[in-house]
Formats: sequence, C-alpha cells, structure tokens
Amino acid sequence: MEDVANVRSTSTLKKQLGLISATSFIIGNIIGTGIFVSPSVILEGMGSSTALSLLVWTLCGALSYCGAMCYAEYGTRLKKSGGTYTYIREAFGDLGGFLFLWSEFLIGRPLSTTLASLAAAQYILRPYFLTCPDMAPTMSKVMLGFIICGFVVTANMYSVRFGARLQTLTTVCKVTALLTIIIAGMVHICQGHTENFSEPFKSSNFEPSGVALAFYAGLFAFSGWSCVNTGVEEVCNPHRNIPLAIFGGLAVPTVGYLLANVAYHAVLTNGEILSGIAVAYVFGERMLGFFKWVVLVCVAASAGGIANINVFIFSRTYFVAGRDGLFPGFLSMINVYRKTPQPSIIVLFILTAIYLCLGDVKSVLGAYSFFKAGGECVAIAGLFIIRRRHPATVNTYKVHWLFPFIYVVFFLVLSVTAIAFDPRLYLPTFCVTLLGVPVYVVSRSRWFQKGYLARINKWVTLICHRLLLCEHASQNVV
Repeated sequence: MEDVANVRSTSTLKKQLGLISATSFIIGNIIGTGIFVSPSVILEGMGSSTALSLLVWTLCGALSYCGAMCYAEYGTRLKKSGGTYTYIREAFGDLGGFLFLWSEFLIGRPLSTTLASLAAAQYILRPYFLTCPDMAPTMSKVMLGFIICGFVVTANMYSVRFGARLQTLTTVCKVTALLTIIIAGMVHICQGHTENFSEPFKSSNFEPSGVALAFYAGLFAFSGWSCVNTGVEEVCNPHRNIPLAIFGGLAVPTVGYLLANVAYHAVLTNGEILSGIAVAYVFGERMLGFFKWVVLVCVAASAGGIANINVFIFSRTYFVAGRDGLFPGFLSMINVYRKTPQPSIIVLFILTAIYLCLGDVKSVLGAYSFFKAGGECVAIAGLFIIRRRHPATVNTYKVHWLFPFIYVVFFLVLSVTAIAFDPRLYLPTFCVTLLGVPVYVVSRSRWFQKGYLARINKWVTLICHRLLLCEHASQNVV
C-alpha cells in the first residue's frame, strides 16, 4: 500500500525530452505536407510570379522566427505545459483560454490529425494506383488512415520516449525528401537550366484576397515551431534546451524551404506547379526516375509524423486544461507507470475517428491557418502582461520588444485584410470561436458543474482509473 501511495504522489509528467528530441519534434512538426502542397497556393495567390512567390516564403520564415523567439522566452519564463493555451489563459484569464481550447477542440488538432493520416495513406497507396495516382479509393484511404492514427496513438500512450524516437525517424525521412529535391534542383541549375527565372516578376498580382491566402499558405507550411512549448514540463534543462531547440528547429526548415522552392521553379514551369498535382510527385517524375519512389515514401512518413506530433500537442494541451479545471478533470489523468496522459490521447483518437468516418475531409487551408496563426498572435500579444506577472530570473531568455510588436501588427493587418476581402472563407472560424462564449458561461454555472458535468466526469474518471491505471496528476509544477 505504501508503494501505491508513493506512485500516486508522484503522478507528474516525467522530464524525458532532451535537446535532440525537442529539436526533432519542431523540425518534424514544421516539415510536413505544407512544403509539398503550399507552393501551388502561394504561386497562384501572387499571380504566377516566381519572384513574389519566393519573397512570400522568405517573409513567412522571418515572421515565424519573430513568433518563435517569443515562445522561447515563454518556455523559460513559465515552466508550465500547454503552449498557446497556457499563455492566453495566463494573460487574459479563463475565458480567453477556454475560447482557444474550444476552437482547438472543434477545428484544430482533430482535423489536422485526420488530414495528416489521410495524406500519409494517400502517398502509401499511390504506387497501387499509377494510372490515377490522385484517385485512390476513399474507403481504402480511410481504413489505412485509421491504422496510421491508431499506431501513433498507441506509441504515444506507451511512452513519451518511444513517440519522440518515432518523431526523430520521421524527421529523418522528411529531411531526406527535402535534400533529394534540393540537390536534384541545384544540379539542374548548375547544368545551365535557368530559363524559368528569366522573367521573375511576370504576371505579378497584388489582389488582397490572393496575397492573404498566399501568406496563410506559407505560414501553414512553417507552422509547428510552438509544439515543444506544449510539453515544457517534460523538457530537460528547459532554460537551455528550449531556445536552442526552437532556433535550430526553425532554421533548418527555413533554409530547406527556400532551396526547395528554388529547385521547384528551376525544374518545373509555373503551369506544372499550378496543375493541382502534388508538386513533389511531378518533380520526381521529371528529375528522379526510380528514386521518385523514395520521395513518395518520405512524404508519406512526413505526413505520418504530423499525425504523431499532433497527438503529442493535443494531449498535453487538454491535460493542462483538465488540470486547470476548464475542461473535464479526467483529461488531467496520467498513467502511473507510463507517465503519459492516456485519457487525453484517447479523446483525440475518438475525435479523429469521427472526422475519418466522414471520408476524404476537404479542409480550407486559409481558414485553418487563420485560426492557428490567430491563436499564436493573441498569445504573443499577452507577452508584456506575462512579463509583469512573472518576473524574469537568471535563466530567463528575453527577446527584444520588436519581435512581438512586428508579429502582432502584421497579423492584425493580415486578418483584417482577409476578413474584409474574403469573409466567407475566414468568418466561420471566427464565429465558431465566439460560439464558445455561451458554452463557457453554461459550463461554469453551478447547477451544470454540480449536475451533469460532475456526474459524467465521475464515471469517466472511474473508468480511466480502473481500466487505464490512471491517477490525477499533481497540481505542483516543478
């Protein structure tokens, strides 16, 4: 009985992520399907201008760096997991944190995990449907998507370290695909094939809606630099490893993206990039011969890695939300032996399974990026408030005030432009977020907390305790 009591008293997340694992999570989360689908969206938004397209990629990398450095300060100032949710809640209170969680719950992670699983299934099935490579049967993709999602869920339930090693493996595949494309493109340029750059500003377009969509597509490709902040409590030596992991984890994709796009434009015409077929597949057909299959396998692993990192991010966010009392308390339970937040991981799998049952989910890239970038913008806007409430220590990494200022101002301008010129695409996400206000009011009422909510939480907690061997995590954060 004493051993059991000791296990329960130490029900906290274990520090298992070192510098290499944390950097791999960031690189693996950034390098996903974005670099293989966003080039056509950005090029179309900028009116088929090669120069403006590359400029958008560069600016998106710079803006992501501004935001990432702010999160590096957050990671050393607040030793609390949860990432964007935690920072919004600390700065703007429970309502702000709940609205972000509500939107993430309905829009963000489940849909992102679903799309990553389906994308991985699509690339795995591609060799079996050579005559129509973009038309693999929907049911086949859904079934394989279930298997992929189930595998990464099981891996993350089993061990944080096992999930981290899986992420490192998929990161190697992603970098391999990028390096293959970059080297082939650079060799093509060195052979004197520069005709595609002869008129870089031809057909330039500055239509506000197109420019906004181009930037959102680019930011979607760079998204993921904030993932380690969702698991700060599991990072070893955070005051050193978090800034280094964020800086290195963002630098590698930024350089890789720019070189990959130069390679795309060197080998493919603008018409081929805009054709709607996967850019990496067209590139492989033109330049790689048999090795195109290596690229396809690596792209599939890249998408699977996004599903894996989404499991990590989603589960930690809702683990902290359950511990804070904003969401049902059973989400804050962790397995007493594996030290993983298994109930919150299972919730993600259930929500993802619901989306997978719908078949081939068609998400709007701009709307998803609008939501994700908007949440990070609100979190960074609260940095100055957090600085007053949580004074810096000797180990705190502090960024210059220009970094959060540039990030927030840019996204305010971009958001206003997007809503004003294309409200049908971006307003629904904003409305879903606002719908969380009445939900929050009802969920916080005494009769609801003492009635249905308490009853459901009690039964689910009992199931998690007896079947999963889970206990509520300690409220003390070290």
